Amino acid sequence: MGVFQRNKCWYLDYYVGARRIREFAGSSKGAALRAYAVRQAEIAQGKFGFVSATCEMSFDAFVAQYLDLVSIHKRGYRNERYVAQTLKKSLGRLRISEITGEDGERFKSARTRVVKPATVNRELTVLKHMFAKAVEWNLVSRNPLRTVRYLRVPGHLERVLSTDEEVRLLHACDSVHSRFLKPIILVATNAGMRRGEILSLEWARVDLTQRTIRVLNAKSDSGDRSIPMNTTVHALLSNLAMKATSHFVFPSHRKPGERLLDLKKGFKKAVKLAGIEDVRFHDLRHTFATRLVQSGVDLITVQHLLGHARITMTARYAHSPNSARIAAVARLDSISTSQSVPNRSPGQILVGVESDAKPMQVSTIGP
Repeated sequence: MGVFQRNKCWYLDYYVGARRIREFAGSSKGAALRAYAVRQAEIAQGKFGFVSATCEMSFDAFVAQYLDLVSIHKRGYRNERYVAQTLKKSLGRLRISEITGEDGERFKSARTRVVKPATVNRELTVLKHMFAKAVEWNLVSRNPLRTVRYLRVPGHLERVLSTDEEVRLLHACDSVHSRFLKPIILVATNAGMRRGEILSLEWARVDLTQRTIRVLNAKSDSGDRSIPMNTTVHALLSNLAMKATSHFVFPSHRKPGERLLDLKKGFKKAVKLAGIEDVRFHDLRHTFATRLVQSGVDLITVQHLLGHARITMTARYAHSPNSARIAAVARLDSISTSQSVPNRSPGQILVGVESDAKPMQVSTIGP
């Protein structure tokens, strides 16, 4: 018992009654020793932050409480329910007072062998927030997951579909058993809506007369917006409206009255059939924004259409095409040519010479 070091970090190790506690103390051994002395004094004086008896509830019961009180108010409630089931399989048998940072590390390690790092990080985010609420509700004295670090996620180079790739992708949709895949792709590339915004779109938010789509409860407060329909989207939604049997524009065929939950498999198959590489569904939104900028639309307008809170987010979608960057660099060739020096023999190079008394002079050096 006392202090110990692991991965260049120092931890406290002590007992409170029959309960063993390991606590992160920082990168300094001296600070860890001082913190350990403080804990021992608090325990001896009965001032240690014990929590109420409700902390003895099982993790299963706590998850149910969290879903009912917290997750229910989130846009991602459906996703958090699935994450909760995964967490319960790993930690459900424990009481929340027994869960430690080591349990979090074991969970992270096990999930890394099954899913991608980004998925593991999303699950850790939910778990960390659960225990932040447990601290707020006085169920535990501290968040044991605060020292569990996220995994490094490799960056994804955002793609812009070429016109040919878009045509091939739409054509491939005809060979995929997914009723709404092609319409959803068309809405994404012509309205710039996020996947969740498209799948949860209701007819009450579609005004075919005014040719607008009202997006509510978006990713950010600035995401609530009105998107004008171009001819492609207007014709598509007008056709779907005549056949509508649900208040959702894209309803589930398995669960009447509910929206379509996902289209990952169908989209992935269509991309493969089209012979396109490294394309995610979100790249359709990126394509929408980039095409607008290339057509001369100002960034402020693009920002409003995308529903971004900050213009810096919009700029991320508005990359110059590769051809524009090549042309920009090529301009340096003409500048270099215009600054050439007369009577310079072959093999000589130009060297700029700085002078305090005179402007920059150009001299030549032979081979």
